[in-house]
Amino acid sequence: MPLLEIDRRHGPFAFVLREVGAGTTTWEYTVDAAHFNPNGVLHGGVLMALLDTAMGHAVSEMVVPLGRINAAAQLNINFLEPIRSGVVRARATVIKMGKRMAVAEGRATNEAGVVVGIATSTHAILP
Repeated sequence: MPLLEIDRRHGPFAFVLREVGAGTTTWEYTVDAAHFNPNGVLHGGVLMALLDTAMGHAVSEMVVPLGRINAAAQLNINFLEPIRSGVVRARATVIKMGKRMAVAEGRATNEAGVVVGIATSTHAILP
């Protein structure tokens, strides 16, 4: 059973969890003009938050059932395309799970399937 409810809005940006699998999650965000930067496109921090949520949750789904928690220790993002409207989908996968650290990667796409951002993160696995 997933840690969070699927198809429900979560957090201040109303991200929606769509899928949970073994070490993978998919989250969506419906673009809101209130989150645009002065250039009229989605602020990069919102895309970073979406990818961070997806990657962190993918790790959590693996460690929380073992009685542990995770905390992001490092995150890197590349913004590839401007986002002006629609739904952005972030899919994250845990690519390495160790005893103390986990590495995840995430890819965000727009409704046309164009990759708008990619990210990697390192998570500390805590007792």
